[in-house]
Amino acid sequence: MAIRDSESQDLVEQVRVATESGRQEQAAELLKRAVANNPNNAAVRQQLSEFLIANGYSEEAIQQLQRTTVLTPDDPRPYIDLSYLLYEKKQYTDALKNLELGLNLDPTNIRALILKGELEELASLNSAAIETYHRVLQVDPYNIDSRLKLAALEIKMGEHNRATPILRPICHNTSATFDQRSEAQWLLGVAYGADHRWSDSVASLEQSIKNRKDASADDWYRVAYACLQAKQMEKVYPAVTQALTLNPMHTETNRLSHFLTQQTHSSAAHIQQASLYTPLKQPGFIRQAPQPIPIETLTPPQGWEHAVKLPESAEILPLQ
Repeated sequence: MAIRDSESQDLVEQVRVATESGRQEQAAELLKRAVANNPNNAAVRQQLSEFLIANGYSEEAIQQLQRTTVLTPDDPRPYIDLSYLLYEKKQYTDALKNLELGLNLDPTNIRALILKGELEELASLNSAAIETYHRVLQVDPYNIDSRLKLAALEIKMGEHNRATPILRPICHNTSATFDQRSEAQWLLGVAYGADHRWSDSVASLEQSIKNRKDASADDWYRVAYACLQAKQMEKVYPAVTQALTLNPMHTETNRLSHFLTQQTHSSAAHIQQASLYTPLKQPGFIRQAPQPIPIETLTPPQGWEHAVKLPESAEILPLQ
């Protein structure tokens, strides 16, 4: 066994050299030889699985990790690595099963706890997910990923007032990444909107979306809707244009665009028709006093369904 271990380690060293030289196929073959040479060497299998994961061979990595958990049932690493691979393949039940085994061995593993929270969210176990994210913060109070996930979940559950004190410090945290600060700004804007703080919502959403490369039509509709609520009409049209440029058939943006065009048609006949899947080209009635817009005719973005106070009138139809 000692001879086999020595031979396997020599092969592993050759793998390191081959990997650093960019000879990935040779490295993979050497690792497989090392495993075949000593199939009960869990450390070599773990190294092979890590190599396979790093190079996108997930199926092969799953097989190696499953064998490793049998060889070293007291090591949490293969259980947790296996959970992530199964999660990526949407095998959530098996992922959670292995994750629990890993956490039984290492209850404070942050990587495992965050994945556990994500799996609980997928299963709509929101209270359990919140508890899990708090477990992360007990281990690492400054863990930004967990704070962002916790804040997003609080907003989803309608507890936006609990989310804002979590998000504000992240927006100015120099240790947070650029993307993390941008995400915190966005979530803060959503939380402010749910609390009817429309001017604050616009400021946060604008700050975030100008730095987001993957902004969607839904995101721009949210910005337009917040600007409308804040009566910042000069900002509504550019946001509508951005939304319709990304998705000309975005239903709610087209409704908003069409309605705004109707409102201004009599005083600004030159405005290009913006509905029917055509982005706005003109700024509308900027610097003019806008007519009151009945917000109840528009569908609020997700999470803001109860943020708008409807007029007290029996003739107003409820939101769809």
